[in-house]
Amino acid sequence: MFKSFRYIFLLGLAISFGRPALAQVKLNLSLLPDQQTYLVSVISESTWTAPQNTVGSVQVVVRYNAGKQFIAGNIQSLIPGVTWVDNAYLESPASAPEFHFVSFVLNERGTKNIPFQQDVETPLFTFVNLADDCVGKLELVENESELTKQVVGVDHMNVTQNITILGARGNAYAGILNASVDCAQATSVENQQPVVKNLRVFPVPTSNVLRVFWENLDTGNGPDKLQVTDILGRELGLERKLISNAAEEQYIQLDVSDFPTGLYNGCFVTPGGDRQSFRFVVAH
Repeated sequence: MFKSFRYIFLLGLAISFGRPALAQVKLNLSLLPDQQTYLVSVISESTWTAPQNTVGSVQVVVRYNAGKQFIAGNIQSLIPGVTWVDNAYLESPASAPEFHFVSFVLNERGTKNIPFQQDVETPLFTFVNLADDCVGKLELVENESELTKQVVGVDHMNVTQNITILGARGNAYAGILNASVDCAQATSVENQQPVVKNLRVFPVPTSNVLRVFWENLDTGNGPDKLQVTDILGRELGLERKLISNAAEEQYIQLDVSDFPTGLYNGCFVTPGGDRQSFRFVVAH
């Protein structure tokens, strides 16, 4: 069953499964610490400034297992002057009956507001599942997969990723860094040993106050400070001292009302130098 809200999947696009000559932007999917908020971001292999950063259209497609319920909601843009919409829902196409697909698109017909800086992650938007159901694995569709080619070629539904940028002379999509997340599994950071447990961060997104709850994993070597940096790793002058040896639940409140809209990193640091990071979003 195919459900169209505002548009249909972008069938009119010229679909190419080979990587375009100037394709230089990769997609990334993350799950924030509340285990409910999904984040879509892009990482560019090149730096484009105006007018070369002009974006004509964007389509981001995710899929999940059939039998689960998913309704995208609370779609929050992290780029000022840009909005996003859950464009269309495609349920169990003949070529892939085990999957449902959701398409998100740029609401504007063109924008120069999205920054593209080499090797820098740019957060685009967040969303949640309004259905009272954890869908398990939610994953970005890979254009090169045989399943995607079947849905496009047999079902005539364009479920491919598309990021049309002037500097790339067309579709700049170059692949996926992190393709899938699972709301049924705890968020973890690769190559990091945890130093806290039962971490809860809310609200997501926040506009003024961020509340952080946790318990120390090792009461003899708990974190003694919490650092906050922006997406470029720059410290924001917001560092708090913590009680490192307490065993009970810990709580701290951070004033982020002066932070620009965007993605930020919080990092617990122990006296021994062990670190554990988490992400949060500020949206005004």
